[in-house]
Amino acid sequence: MALSILLTLASSPPVAAATAHEHAPDRLEHRRWLSSDGGPSQVGAIANAADGYLWLGTNDSLVRFDGLRFRRHPPGARGAPAIVSSLLAQGDALWVGLRSGGVALSRPGAVLARERGPDAPAGVVYGLAQDRSQAIWAAAEDGLARRANGAWRRIGRDQGFDEAGARAVFVDRGGVLWAAGEHTLYYLRDGDRRFTDTGLRVDGVSQIAQAPDGALWLAERRGSRVHRVVLDGRALSSGTARLDAPATSLAFDGAGGLWFGTTGRGLLHVARPDGLAALAGASRFTARQGLSSDFVWRLHLDAAGNLWVGTNAGLDRFRPRILAPSAFPPDALNVALAAGPDGSMWGGPGSGSALRLQEGRMQALPMPAPVNSAIRDAEGGIWMAGPAGIWRAPHRAQRQLEFVADLPPGAAGQAPVRAMARDGQGVLWVSINKVGLFRLEAGGWAKVAGTPPGASQRMPVSALAAPDGWLWFGYRDGLLEARRDGHTLRWTQADGLGHVTALAHHAGRSWVGGQHGLAWVEAGRLRRLALPGDGMFDNIYAIVPVPTGDGRQADLWLHARAGIFQLPAAELAHAMARPGHRIRYRSFDALGGLANDPHQVLPLPTAVRASDGRLWFSTGGGVVSLDPARLPPAEPGPPVEIEAVSVDGARLAPDAPLSLGSGVQRIAIDYTAPSLAAPERLRFRYRLDGFDTDWVDAGRARQAIYTGLAPGAYAFRVVALNKDGVRSPREAVLQLRVARAFYRHPLFLAGAGLLLLAALRMVYRTTARRAAERVRDRLQERHRERERIARELHDTLLQGVHGLVLRFQAAADMLPSGAPARAQLEQALVRADQVLVEGRDRVRALRGGPLDTRELHEALAAAGEELAAQWDCGFAFALDGTVRRLQPGILDEVYRIGHEALRNAFAHARAAQVTVDVAYRRAAFVLTVADDGCGIDPSWLAGHGRPDHWGLRGMRERAERIGARLEIHSGAGHGGRGTRVALTLSARIAYRGRPFWRRGWLRGA
Repeated sequence: MALSILLTLASSPPVAAATAHEHAPDRLEHRRWLSSDGGPSQVGAIANAADGYLWLGTNDSLVRFDGLRFRRHPPGARGAPAIVSSLLAQGDALWVGLRSGGVALSRPGAVLARERGPDAPAGVVYGLAQDRSQAIWAAAEDGLARRANGAWRRIGRDQGFDEAGARAVFVDRGGVLWAAGEHTLYYLRDGDRRFTDTGLRVDGVSQIAQAPDGALWLAERRGSRVHRVVLDGRALSSGTARLDAPATSLAFDGAGGLWFGTTGRGLLHVARPDGLAALAGASRFTARQGLSSDFVWRLHLDAAGNLWVGTNAGLDRFRPRILAPSAFPPDALNVALAAGPDGSMWGGPGSGSALRLQEGRMQALPMPAPVNSAIRDAEGGIWMAGPAGIWRAPHRAQRQLEFVADLPPGAAGQAPVRAMARDGQGVLWVSINKVGLFRLEAGGWAKVAGTPPGASQRMPVSALAAPDGWLWFGYRDGLLEARRDGHTLRWTQADGLGHVTALAHHAGRSWVGGQHGLAWVEAGRLRRLALPGDGMFDNIYAIVPVPTGDGRQADLWLHARAGIFQLPAAELAHAMARPGHRIRYRSFDALGGLANDPHQVLPLPTAVRASDGRLWFSTGGGVVSLDPARLPPAEPGPPVEIEAVSVDGARLAPDAPLSLGSGVQRIAIDYTAPSLAAPERLRFRYRLDGFDTDWVDAGRARQAIYTGLAPGAYAFRVVALNKDGVRSPREAVLQLRVARAFYRHPLFLAGAGLLLLAALRMVYRTTARRAAERVRDRLQERHRERERIARELHDTLLQGVHGLVLRFQAAADMLPSGAPARAQLEQALVRADQVLVEGRDRVRALRGGPLDTRELHEALAAAGEELAAQWDCGFAFALDGTVRRLQPGILDEVYRIGHEALRNAFAHARAAQVTVDVAYRRAAFVLTVADDGCGIDPSWLAGHGRPDHWGLRGMRERAERIGARLEIHSGAGHGGRGTRVALTLSARIAYRGRPFWRRGWLRGA
């Protein structure tokens, strides 16, 4: 039987509403993304996929959100408006309900595909759900439909659903399927075949949600009503209440709170409603408090406990605060904290009086501002210090501070107190800025002797009284001191901690934190703890041990400049036993860093542990606390994905290995990883196998750029690390290959090399042939000129001399035989005959002489034998190779050079043997004349030959004219004997026509 309860929030008690409104913002952290910031607008559907991404259905596209960036995926339905009305994530698939009608399916790497079939939804799809059998249900304008085994089926009267259209569908934790028609609510138990009519009349249900107590809540978009339905076995009860605005959606958060999205009135929040009456205590959150818009379309709670709100102006996120704000004033920064044994928390802000907080009530204390240092001693007493002196709250009267003493006389009026510690004898040790370290005893102040002499180490900046009686003091520039019973131990800057700003002791082990990390003291040595070297653990200001198990081990909570970190006890044990162990940690809120006040000395420590186990931190956002026993589960490593590749500005999909052309200049690879809670804390590392030698720490950047990659195969790998340093479960890998330009291919280079060699060879042959032709032309011209001169000498001079000789002979014959004149005349005629013979020889030489009828080797052999007969010297001749005819001009010059060498050998060498070697080789013609005589003076070989003798010079001149190489080697002056003259002439120049071996090679080619 339905109960009708009409409640109007406008008439609810204002005090209750104000109280609820006060607490909602304190418990939740809020962030928004507007369309002007690059976010979406008109978010009407939200789904959280299994891969960690958030999918948003908007009025213009389907949008994927990784926590930092929005990526649009157009539905791609031709001619249909791209308005997404509902979403459902099923594994790696995403079901999309369209405002234009129908359901589409999106899979990774595939185009959005619309569902087809005679029973597939065709109208507006208002809601989607998945039952225990993995079947998909769609509430659409044209009815209720179910998809199983790849086919859609309409649900009608034969299954008990007597409605023409459906507005909402939901599967509760018991497997019961609830379907809201246009006017009635139905349910279908798991295993049943027919729906059951609840009898509850509804009007335009927008969304259904289930409370932690199992009750179902329904919101109406039209009638501004809210229904609560309880199904107990076969008994069903319901109730109805009215809101002051239509409810477009509703959702329960992780704490059991109920949220309503309304049109024009923002968000309504009810803390753990146990019935409709709880709506009277609802608090409101609107655009005035920071909501992106007061028109809310959809609410969604993801697996991490984040509440997502889609409005007509953007997207909002609400999530529980791990660091709970305290009742300390918001302007209380740089607070010195001390925890009382009765659960109270004492704080001394940098400006303002000292404060005491207990059970949510704040009490102002009479100590004047500022407070620089606060501690709790071994007896439970609270001590506070500042320029106004030393104040104390005894253990038995812990509600007020009592004045103890002024600062030492040497301290300036505004000198801050840097650190305090009270030892087992009740002596208070006080460090005063720029003054030094003092002891407060019964007789007053005493300055501690034996302090370090350095100006920067004049006073400690941290202090600790350990239970074992040791007093620890940390100084600037890496100095650490431990004092007990008159003994002092020191560790210096060589240990590498920088400024020592944090000290703690637990279970016999002392911990030291500083500017460059964390260390512990063991067997008199300061040992560094291996922490990630990315700067996260720099500047540690507080170390708080939190015992675990039997209390022998403890987690370490660190408060550093970068935030708050938890080092688990098991990880600490591994790291201390194995120096190379990479310690795992958890981080909490990067905004938990310290307030940066450059005009005030930072009070240390900045974190304490209260008697109830809560941890308190003085941060840049005020004083906050957390309960280490009630922490959310650690986040897994974020799955990383390569989104796209841009090659010279063209965007490509990285679905398969990429083959890139040879002209690639710039490759940009976009990657991302979803983190809906802390995307700004994600860090990325990547490497390109084949190019990078090590991993590149990219920080928060989500793009890698490479330019000028050489041809070859590469593999791009990227991993993501979350805020706790946990890596992705797998690397995202992209295979790519840069093609080699055709002009860089080995075959092309080899072919090009061969062509170049052939071209060079052709050029060389052409040049050599032209040079040989020019030499031959010059020699032929000389030869023709010599023939002309020979003809002229023969036709004129010799003929004329011969005529004169005949006339003189006739005249001589006319004289008596005994006449003296005749005898003289006959002698002159004999001489004239000799001149004629010599003239004919010269003419014969100009015309080729004896070489006209004999070969060169025959002429040289004859000349050698003739000279050997004259000089009584041995002579040998050798012929090598196939005899070739020489060019006419070459022939004469070679013969003249050889004849001159022979004549010199016989006439001047005083040799016993002269040898001539004529070689007709394929590449060159070689003539060698050698003797075993006395040799030639080296000075004659270096210059132009023997003075006033022209034989050597003439030989060199002739060889130079025909392009031959003439080498003369003599043993004189080197302990040897003999002379060797070698003339070498290229075959191209020497021989007539083409050599037979080359003609054959060309024919074979």
